[in-house]
Amino acid sequence: MESLETTTRIEGHNVLEGVYRADKAIAASDLKYAVSNGLQAFHTYKYGTDNPPRVATPAMKFGSMFHKAILEADDFANYYQLLDDKRSKRGKELALAFQTRGIETYTSTEFDTIASIRKSLEKDAFVSKYLINDIKGASEQSYWWTHKATGLQCKCRCDYVVDDMVIDLKTTGEGGSSPDAFTRTIVNFKYHLQSAHYLQGTGCKKFVFVAVEKVFPYTVAVYELSGSFIEKGYQLQEQTLQQIKQAQESGIWAGHSDQEPDGIKTLTPPKWI
Repeated sequence: MESLETTTRIEGHNVLEGVYRADKAIAASDLKYAVSNGLQAFHTYKYGTDNPPRVATPAMKFGSMFHKAILEADDFANYYQLLDDKRSKRGKELALAFQTRGIETYTSTEFDTIASIRKSLEKDAFVSKYLINDIKGASEQSYWWTHKATGLQCKCRCDYVVDDMVIDLKTTGEGGSSPDAFTRTIVNFKYHLQSAHYLQGTGCKKFVFVAVEKVFPYTVAVYELSGSFIEKGYQLQEQTLQQIKQAQESGIWAGHSDQEPDGIKTLTPPKWI
C-alpha cells in the first residue's frame, strides 16, 4: 500500500477546472461514489456516454462561489456577477446574457454572507497566515499520477497547496465545525479517503481541513487527521482502486447485491444499534 513515507513532493498543474473535470483519470470523488453506490453505478456515472447533465444543487453552487471568492478573489468577477432582480424583463435578459457567457449570478444576501465568512476566516491565526495572506502557495492546483499497485490513472485538484501542506476548505451548517460533528462528516463523506488520495497524488506530508460554518457567527476550526485515520483512508482508497481494476479486467461491474447466489444480500445489525 502506498503511504506518506513513500511519496515525494511534486508540482501541480495550473489548468482550468473544465479541463481537469473532462479528464477520465480517477478522482477522490469517483472513489467515494464507487464506495457509496457500488461498481455498477460507478461505471455508468464515470464512463456512461448518454448520462444526463449533472445539476448542481444550491449548496453546491454556493460552495463553488465561496471557494472562488476566498481562493481566487482576483478572478471572481470573470465567473460571478451580482444580480438581485431576476424577475423583471430586464433582470431575465441580464441573467440570460450572463448564462450565455458562462457567468453565474449571485444575490446581495449571498455576497454579504461570503464577506462575513471571510472576516471570520481572517481572524483565525492559521487561516490568516497560510491561506488568506499567504503569497507562497497556489490555489486550485491539479495533479495526475499512476497508482503503483493497479496502474490506474488518478487525479486530484487541491484547494490550496503551500510548502508541504494541502489545505482543504469546507463549509458546514450550524454546529458542524465542532470536533464531534466534523468527525462524523469526515466519515459520512469519506474525507479520510480524500485526504489519503490527495497526499498520495501531491507528495505533501500534511492535509489540513478548514471547516467554517455558513451561519452566524461563522465559526472556524482547523483540523488534521491522525496517522491511523489517514491509514484507514489509504486502505479504503486501495481497496476501491483494486475493485475497479478487477472490474475492468473481468468486464463485470457488480451492483450491491449482484454477486449473491440468489441475487439477495442479507443485512445484519450494525454495531451502533
